[in-house]
Amino acid sequence: MSDRTSTVATPAGRTGAGLRPRRRIPGLTVLKGLIPLAVLLIVWQLTGSDSSLSFPPPSSWIDSLRELSDKGSLGPALKVTLETFALSLVIATIIGAIVGMAIGASRRLDRALTPTLDFFRSLPPPAVVPVLALILGISLRTSVTVVVIAIVWPILLNTAGAMREVPLVRFEMSRTLGLGRIERIFKVVIPSLLPAIAVGVRVSVSISLVVTLLVEILGTGDGVGQLLTERQQSFDAAGVWGLLLLIGVLGFAINAVIAVGERRLLRNWPEAN
Repeated sequence: MSDRTSTVATPAGRTGAGLRPRRRIPGLTVLKGLIPLAVLLIVWQLTGSDSSLSFPPPSSWIDSLRELSDKGSLGPALKVTLETFALSLVIATIIGAIVGMAIGASRRLDRALTPTLDFFRSLPPPAVVPVLALILGISLRTSVTVVVIAIVWPILLNTAGAMREVPLVRFEMSRTLGLGRIERIFKVVIPSLLPAIAVGVRVSVSISLVVTLLVEILGTGDGVGQLLTERQQSFDAAGVWGLLLLIGVLGFAINAVIAVGERRLLRNWPEAN
């Protein structure tokens, strides 16, 4: 019997003798997904006409955005939209985490609150706008309230489900260590629920931007949504397309920031490995 060394094929992406693991570049997959859109915009620019009333070339979009910025209307509108988005997301995260922890920890509270929560969850955001506008007036508070009602559910449901699955040994260990109720919440409960809350926030981010713009379009804010409606009523097609491009870039940037923040927040989480 001959003494030979057999060579075993190593699957792609796995380490083997003389092979190095492939290094993944964060965000590269997302950028590859934008290639068809970039090609479409290039073709649109080359074949579009400046005299088109509905489909002007992308270069005119940038000119229209620059004109809105020079008039002093784009900056304040963008600021209002970002304020509504950020404030709504923070409030929804706090409410969703607290209510989710309470529902997940108590079956009695779950049975008592579930019918009411299901009612509010089924309400479409546009249906709530007229009622809240009469009660709260047309203000930032109205916009934030509507957005919070729309986006709180992914955070709340993820937190409640994770709370039910927290191992009992963690609570028993906290009692053994003599931790108080407040210490138990901050040192045991919240670290255990953090991945579920992060997933809920990731889902709510995309919904929040869409609902924020919808609420502004319906007339309860002075943000980008309201500016988009004004440009549409003025038959400014280039301005409308430019604002849509700005909204897309804004959504992409926000999701990228949330993804990086989530990765850094959970980088030392043992269950993620």
